[in-house]
Amino acid sequence: MKKSQKEKTGKADMPEFLFKEFTPEEDKIYEEAVNTYRAALAAGKTLRQAYEGHRIADKELETVIQADFLKIMIADLHFGKGKSLAEVAVALSVPNDLVQDTKNRMLQEAGVTAGNEFGKTYGSVMPGTDD
Repeated sequence: MKKSQKEKTGKADMPEFLFKEFTPEEDKIYEEAVNTYRAALAAGKTLRQAYEGHRIADKELETVIQADFLKIMIADLHFGKGKSLAEVAVALSVPNDLVQDTKNRMLQEAGVTAGNEFGKTYGSVMPGTDD
């Protein structure tokens, strides 16, 4: 019996991630927001207070930036500074589950991106058979 196309490609369980490409104006808004959020956290505010203190007119862009900023902070505090995920959650005043789920998504995104880049560079490593 032949394998289905999904089984042959090995992509049955690979989630798809669409990464937003920013316009120069959106990039400027992004940088300003990230810098403002960092300053708010450094001043002792919670993540929610940082987000509320810097509103962005484009709500879809605001959501993307806020999600990215949480990832930035997890990367900095957990991977960069070795804090536990529980410590990160406390430092940002957010639920542990949010930090854990976001970290898991970050790792999935990194894995998928690395796999895609490997495929672009080296082509498929799957043999070209029909079995």
